[in-house]
Amino acid sequence: MNLSKYTLFIVICMLMASVIGCGDPKQNTPQNFDSNKPENGDWIILHELSDAEGLNPVTTNDASSRDIFTKIFEPLLTLDFEKSEYRPRLAEAMPTVSDDHLTYTFTLKKNIKFSDGKPLTAKDVVFTIKAIKNPMVIDATALRNYYESLEDVIAPDDYTVIFKMNKPYFMAEYNLGNTYILAKHVFDPKNLTDQYTIPQTNDVKQVETNAAMKEFAEWFGAADRKREPKYMIGSGPYIAEEWRTNEFIKIKRNENYWNKGNDPETAAYPDKLLFKTVNDMNTAATSLKNGELDMIPTITPPKLWFDVIDTVANPHIRKVRYPQTIYTYIGWNCKKPYFSDKKVRQALSHLVDRIRLRGQVNRSFGQIQNTVIYKNLPEYDSTLPAYDYSPEKAKTILAEAGWKDNDGNGILDKMVNGQKVEFVFTFFVNAGNEVRENIALIVSEEMKKVGIKANVQKQEWTVYLENVRSGAFDASIGAWVHDPVPPDPYQLWHSSQTKSKGSNYVGFVNARVDQLLEMNRVEFDAQKRKEYMLEFQKILHDEQPYTVLWLSEVPGAYNKRIQNVKFYNPRPGYNPATFWVPKSMQKYSEAQ
Repeated sequence: MNLSKYTLFIVICMLMASVIGCGDPKQNTPQNFDSNKPENGDWIILHELSDAEGLNPVTTNDASSRDIFTKIFEPLLTLDFEKSEYRPRLAEAMPTVSDDHLTYTFTLKKNIKFSDGKPLTAKDVVFTIKAIKNPMVIDATALRNYYESLEDVIAPDDYTVIFKMNKPYFMAEYNLGNTYILAKHVFDPKNLTDQYTIPQTNDVKQVETNAAMKEFAEWFGAADRKREPKYMIGSGPYIAEEWRTNEFIKIKRNENYWNKGNDPETAAYPDKLLFKTVNDMNTAATSLKNGELDMIPTITPPKLWFDVIDTVANPHIRKVRYPQTIYTYIGWNCKKPYFSDKKVRQALSHLVDRIRLRGQVNRSFGQIQNTVIYKNLPEYDSTLPAYDYSPEKAKTILAEAGWKDNDGNGILDKMVNGQKVEFVFTFFVNAGNEVRENIALIVSEEMKKVGIKANVQKQEWTVYLENVRSGAFDASIGAWVHDPVPPDPYQLWHSSQTKSKGSNYVGFVNARVDQLLEMNRVEFDAQKRKEYMLEFQKILHDEQPYTVLWLSEVPGAYNKRIQNVKFYNPRPGYNPATFWVPKSMQKYSEAQ
């Protein structure tokens, strides 16, 4: 390198450091600023392990999507981060509820506008419900179960919305209030939803014959309506700006936000939030250390948190660990011949050494839990015994279920419907999640000892989701996030949710569970609901469609230039709209 080129290189680096922070991140620690005076500006770059499924709150159901669309769209009621209680967002107040719990009346605030300047009115609320309730919108199945008892929605004027139920639902106030409102003028340009009513969506014959319902579902369900920024017109504090597949999703502050300055949770101090997809966690950790990422909310596997994120060598990084309402599980597809018998599922749970897995794979993060109800709720049954790790018990139970090595090849087999079936199956895990991959690998080694061959297949996130949701899998390792509110497990465990990409992915069907879940939904006595949930847990504990592993404690890390980083129970456990960076530490300009 000659002198002139070297000088030019130094000048370029100095300029880049001043604009996008490519200088030494170890020097980028806040010096003098008033921590009580948040400052607008800059970008926050957050890590995502996989590309989000979409940004449309009606047709997307994965956690990554939700983390983003909740900054673009808004619900009638919101779950307060600090208090874990519902409070008004688009509604003026909590709804008026009739004595029979069949009518809920919401009044909208008068000054709400979408990011394109158009007013948000009761017509948009009715439209959103019509989109959710349309049974031909297949990707809304997971959400639609919460609106099953909704008979009609009436908008007598632009600011009044009346929800009418055909039977009570103890969570109706909150689930109706938790509807994220879409812009009718954006998502229904041909006014197709005007050609059908909400009662018609509940009538199978009407659904089959209504051409407008079908045409709308095809248009609304298209891929572009999930991801193109031009359709993501919400009323929230941020606007969708750009999505580069498998690279990043960028959202920018809504400068004309209707509620600016009135709600601390929607402060939107950062000019932009950029959700950057990095599938390899080692690469993500390096990016955090060199300042390319500002935050990794979840560091997986936890060994990276301990061994790679060194805050002595990297004093600009702060490591955190925070509890979350997430439980990890192994799901056994009950429709497969080897998992259709509960005895087999019980045996497999005895082959899962949860204590070892939690220590070795998860570095002792999280709490072991034995059921699918959030452990810190009063409905959680702490009396249920754990399925202890015992290969001998597993062997005995498998033999009782008819699985034996009849041909001496080392693999268990059984005659099923007149054909010999060998106990060979595949674990599905999402690529990049090393914790889930390691769980599958270790459990597969344990299974080999008793004559079961378990393969492990990694899949890109959207492929993994599609296969699991359609039931095209043997076993999968996943997680569910629950809000810290009274439980309603209908979405995951009612038999109706085994169809049309419902969330009962494992195809579990049990008549008494269906009955308990239905009774739970219409019961307003908390003690009776607790009794239903205790019985429900006992049945699932016996049936073992899931082997529940642990309730999560999350290892994370972030750049100290970010201020006001707090952690909460409601998902996702943090709120980047309230983060801010001192002017002296800001790296990115609005023009970039």
